[in-house]
Amino acid sequence: MDRPDAPPSSPSGCAGPVPRPLLQPRFDCRSGELVAGQLYAGSGTSAQSVTLQDILALEDAALRTVFTQLAAWNRGGRRLTLAVNVRLELLCQAEFPQRLGALLLDTRLEPCRLELNIVTHQGELSDAELAALQHLRQSGIRFVTSAASPICAHQAWIRRMPLDGLEVPARLVQDVTADPEGVAIVRALVTRAHNMKLTVNAKGVRTSHVLSVMKACGCDSLQGPQPGEACSLEAFAHRLAETPPVSQGLGQTAASGRTLLLVDDEQNIVSSLRRLLRRDGYTILTAASGREGLEVLASNPVDVILSDQRMPGMTGVEFLRKAKDMHPESVRLVLSGYTDLQSVTDAINEGAIYKFLTKPWDDAMLRANIEEAFRRKALSDENLRLSTELQRANRELAHINEQLRGTVAERERRLDLDERALSLAQEALAAMPMPVMGIAPDGMIALSNLAAEQLMADRAPLLGQYAQEILPGEILSLIARGEGHTDLLLDGRSFHVDIRPLAGPTSHRNCLLTFTCCHAHHD
Repeated sequence: MDRPDAPPSSPSGCAGPVPRPLLQPRFDCRSGELVAGQLYAGSGTSAQSVTLQDILALEDAALRTVFTQLAAWNRGGRRLTLAVNVRLELLCQAEFPQRLGALLLDTRLEPCRLELNIVTHQGELSDAELAALQHLRQSGIRFVTSAASPICAHQAWIRRMPLDGLEVPARLVQDVTADPEGVAIVRALVTRAHNMKLTVNAKGVRTSHVLSVMKACGCDSLQGPQPGEACSLEAFAHRLAETPPVSQGLGQTAASGRTLLLVDDEQNIVSSLRRLLRRDGYTILTAASGREGLEVLASNPVDVILSDQRMPGMTGVEFLRKAKDMHPESVRLVLSGYTDLQSVTDAINEGAIYKFLTKPWDDAMLRANIEEAFRRKALSDENLRLSTELQRANRELAHINEQLRGTVAERERRLDLDERALSLAQEALAAMPMPVMGIAPDGMIALSNLAAEQLMADRAPLLGQYAQEILPGEILSLIARGEGHTDLLLDGRSFHVDIRPLAGPTSHRNCLLTFTCCHAHHD
């Protein structure tokens, strides 16, 4: 069976008693609040992943109870998300949206509180599969996938998949000292995901050290045996009642600011350096070996590193090479009474070391070099900040330009439609057999069709003339009122004349006159 911290999998589906539902808690890295539960099933200390297909196929209501309970907690003021694995092929079945909708309606769980972790071994996404995912996401359901899955490598990073979050496996940093590159990989994954507006959940956190590393790397939430094992609904409810930040033990990193890491196996050297540098206002961290230094770097942001060269187990140059992989933006210096010229030269040429300083040191010179290193770091940070701001501004500008292009295109389309409509209206009005006239508020004739011009041919053209000059008094009185109707004799024919006001203020309305021929007049 899969443990709760194992990669998503699912039982093949077997007849027999339904295992009791379990929830593994997920905690917010900033507040320590319990924000979600991953659905598992099992008994005792064993648990295995449950897929949504298993839930939909169950006649027993045991696992559906979890949906109902999460919905009840949310109605009580919580904002909990239920995370469930789901196979990609199930998502793409034609009847799946109706089945899932019925489940949510039956349990009263809001769609936005359901997170589906897409489980698949394929690396490509067809147009039909993409359309199915987008259709479901429009209902508010969240989609996530593992950064270790093949489909993530091929689809997520090119923004083809409609994702809301990414799961990063904590096993990448299980042994920081043996493989510090794992921290660099996690940082890169988190940065990339955040740039794509995706949330990041660290999955499978087993130790407090790994917890601190994943939090320091910028993950948004944590999940695994260390912060919380999969538990029953009753135990999960008890976790909800706990005070968030302290009780969850999510750890704290060193305070931000000008942080200096001193690495030396001689305690008296470290103490001397602390006394010398404490007046300069640095946040000083220490380590007695390269291994300890890597552990400190894994869970703390560090600006400047000052390391001894000859240390047991790992030389200063070896340590700083690994430190560069973990914190490439840090400024790294060596302070040593011994010189392995070739290794130091190689390290400097590779960019792992900024400066090499010798023991015994001159206090003023050492302080000046460290201050210069901090200024170099501050300048690098400012350049990075400006570059990030420029990229953000360029993205916003590109977005605004795209919106403007869309707005202009839409306006041009509407203008074209208006022109066509106006042209058609003019043609229709001209071809209309019924005489039609439009009267402006000042009494001027602003509109007349061909039938009206023919009816009053002896007074044509009508446009630009005033109604009181050419129309009978019966019509003028109605125009003055702004509406009404009358019958009158014109050109030997009997007409029913309607006068209707057009839109606009009551005192400044245009009006429309229509002449309907009743019958010919005989003497």
